[in-house]
Amino acid sequence: MMRSLTAESPVRDQRRRWERKRGRTARELLETEREYVDDLELITKLYDEVFRVRCGSLILAQEGICGTIPSLVKVNRSLLMSLERDMAPSGFQAFSQYLHLYRKHADCIDATRHAVQTQVKKKKSFARFMKLQESRPEFRGRTLEQLLELPLQRVMRYRHYLMDLVENTFPDRPDSAHLNGALQAVCHVCDHIENMQQLQENDQQLRRVQKLLKGRRTRILSPGRRFIREGWLSLVPPSGEEVKHRMLFLFSDILLVTAPCHPLHPFNAEKFCCRAVYPLVECQVEKVLGHTQGQGGLISLSFKREKLLFMSSNQQDMNGWYGSLVMAVRKLHTDRCTRTDAPQKGQRTMTELQNVPAARALKRHHVNSSMDVLNPAAPQEDPVCKRLKTSNR
Repeated sequence: MMRSLTAESPVRDQRRRWERKRGRTARELLETEREYVDDLELITKLYDEVFRVRCGSLILAQEGICGTIPSLVKVNRSLLMSLERDMAPSGFQAFSQYLHLYRKHADCIDATRHAVQTQVKKKKSFARFMKLQESRPEFRGRTLEQLLELPLQRVMRYRHYLMDLVENTFPDRPDSAHLNGALQAVCHVCDHIENMQQLQENDQQLRRVQKLLKGRRTRILSPGRRFIREGWLSLVPPSGEEVKHRMLFLFSDILLVTAPCHPLHPFNAEKFCCRAVYPLVECQVEKVLGHTQGQGGLISLSFKREKLLFMSSNQQDMNGWYGSLVMAVRKLHTDRCTRTDAPQKGQRTMTELQNVPAARALKRHHVNSSMDVLNPAAPQEDPVCKRLKTSNR
């Protein structure tokens, strides 16, 4: 009898710890959900409803300036009622059926911001309306752009809360399956949101680099292109000439070699002039110097028609460039090998588009205009996002 009590004691203690942790998570979830629903109701009332009444003549009023937040209010009210009744598993099970609204909000948030910024510049009445609403004390100094991020931040918190609930719920309980199903659904939406955020950050980097380049001949913006890194390296000429400092921009498919414009130029003093664009699909990377613990290093980049030597006195920086180049080239070749979709009739593959400019002119200090364009067909965007971007009235 004593042995059985001793064996059951650790199990009971573990169950008590699980219950305490589960109770703390449930209380925190309920408190934060009340604040979140209050914020959603304020946004809907003071932004969406007032805007539709005051600016109903604008095309933007038909789509709204709050994304899917007006629809999320009803969904999260229902979830809050379930949490107040201590019915979190069943509440999240019903809530997971409406997670597509969060996905849609993530897809269109960038287009909504762009449409709002455009209307602020074009319509003085809309600018006054935005300034008045943002000054309200209920929003505690938060702008509409910050308020639009609340649903995305909240669904990330749902993943954290559900993981805690699942970890501290007995597997033999009937509501354990409901929590696991809701966690999987929320994780799928969180992954989609994180991918969208990475794409937006990458797009900002591409636009930043585009603004740094002199003229419009070199076009950086291209679907599927990712920004990796940038920095100064010294280009070693093969004929023994003076070493030249070059600013390099590494992307997922190309290497951009630029030189600074004249510092006294009235317009382009802080910009860079593009000297050459090299496709990574034909690049071979080799570390010439820098294998030992010394100062600096030298790497060799071999292309079909040219070989480049880059040098740096900072060995850590050189090792970073070497690793980034190797990983970019390796990933590019891996993606080409694993691509199974055959090109349509009359359509050229990405490899052909990359190799054609390389065969024409891959000379240092010279950029071919056809080399600038590696633009596969862009994916179709959501119709709502498209209408938001084209709202010009």
